[in-house]
Amino acid sequence: MVLSGMRGLSVFISDIRNCQNKEVERVRVDKELGHIRTRFKSEKGLSHYEKKKYVWKVLYIYMLGYDVDFGHMEALSLISAPKYGEKQVGYIVTSCLLNENYEFLRMVINSVRNDIIGRNETFQCLALTMVGNIGGRDFAESLAPDVQKLLISSSCRPLVRKKAALCLLRLYRKNPDVINIDGWSDRMAQLLDERDLGVLTSVMSLLVSLVSNNTDAYWNCVPKCVKILERLTRNLDVPQDYTYYGISSPWLQVKTMRALQYFPIIEDPNTRKSLFEVLQRIMMSTDSVKNVNKNNASHAVLFEALALVRFLLKKHLSSCFTII
Repeated sequence: MVLSGMRGLSVFISDIRNCQNKEVERVRVDKELGHIRTRFKSEKGLSHYEKKKYVWKVLYIYMLGYDVDFGHMEALSLISAPKYGEKQVGYIVTSCLLNENYEFLRMVINSVRNDIIGRNETFQCLALTMVGNIGGRDFAESLAPDVQKLLISSSCRPLVRKKAALCLLRLYRKNPDVINIDGWSDRMAQLLDERDLGVLTSVMSLLVSLVSNNTDAYWNCVPKCVKILERLTRNLDVPQDYTYYGISSPWLQVKTMRALQYFPIIEDPNTRKSLFEVLQRIMMSTDSVKNVNKNNASHAVLFEALALVRFLLKKHLSSCFTII
């Protein structure tokens, strides 16, 4: 898709692949960098096609391991382009070449926000992915409310919402003040009722980060976490896409048990009983098999279950001995 209609880019990549040694490759790369630099500095403006082609070349050279100290502004300018092909290049190259410490990233905050609050889901995904990778404190202060709206929106597709959850996680890590604990606790509990396991996995990553900083505000999430574990360990309503070597979403199981380790004691007897049954089911059903991938996944779940049992031993000693 990237190379479609870009003969110059295709020829350059072909030349690089045909180089006999590293020295020949370096000569070809230096020649191309000189040409690109000249075109970027040219008083004659570049067409969108040319700018897109040269920025792709800059990224390719960077991925080969060469230092690239120009082309950043050209990549940033493509973010505000109206067409997907140009905008995609801008977001991808910016995510790869820059980091949160680059001052001129602030220049594109408004363009990124326009894509996030717009109705084009493809543009929303591009913007959320970039912010989730390199967004800093400035992005957190400007975009967090809009990202939260996407996450809790019932009209957004799961693809957008799971990217919004991971984007919000990045922004929260950069500035914890962007999430109002008083208003967000109930919303997190509601998000844990989500049926889509992709969204749920992303939301659980966010929950782990939230409870690591403030456990008291999220006690209402504990019963929901236990229900998620029940659903997974009983293989209830788990799509085939989220079944890994016969194990229901092991990543979500691990994250959910990790979140529960931040809560010192589970007061509700029904929730506590359900959790102990889940842990017992995990320990009783885990066997060593020849398949390495299945072995790794099942034992990752088992080790996290053991870590949770070890944590619960401090408060629920007799019940934990029954599990073991």
